Amino acid sequence: MPAPPLPPPAFHFMLKHETRALVRPVRPSDLPYFVRGFAQLSAESRHLRFFSQASELSPKQLKFMTEPDHRQHEAWGALDLKGPEPTGIGVARYVAIPERPGVAEVALTIIDAYQNHGAGTLLHACLHLTASRHGIHTFYYDVLWENSKFLRYLRSIGARVTGSEANVASLELPVYAAPREVPQNDGTSVRFARLLHDVMTATPVEA
Repeated sequence: MPAPPLPPPAFHFMLKHETRALVRPVRPSDLPYFVRGFAQLSAESRHLRFFSQASELSPKQLKFMTEPDHRQHEAWGALDLKGPEPTGIGVARYVAIPERPGVAEVALTIIDAYQNHGAGTLLHACLHLTASRHGIHTFYYDVLWENSKFLRYLRSIGARVTGSEANVASLELPVYAAPREVPQNDGTSVRFARLLHDVMTATPVEA
């Protein structure tokens, strides 16, 4: 059976609220978007994503976040094309865990102003399709128990809790290489499967 297609190198996608996004892998020149985007995160978003209230990212963190190797470390970002200059919407990334071949840790960050627009799910779908072509079969997540919305989403698309320490839940999710692999549990999982198809068939653009 032939391998499923990778997402296009870059494509446009219409999010909710008529937000036209450019979606593509992160590159080093995106560093300014990370600096500005982190400054726009609320204290709650920083807490849920980074488990801290840090006021800025260090140079080392910025270098790591903007220089993925696009195999064992991948990051997909979305930019809002409205306005004279693009605006960062969010990022999803996976980083392979060396001591666990085929397993990668995942993190998603969406700027507060763009939450509930569908960007996180879209970028998550891009990660699945990319990881499936680079030997990653399982995604791992550390999520604060208080982040109930994200936990419900992950469970809806097939994640299971594998551990808990203090206030953090550990979950694992199969990497989906095609829409047919997503369990049809509820409306959330059906939409995620449809989104995988939409990403796989998106029209490439130059970016």
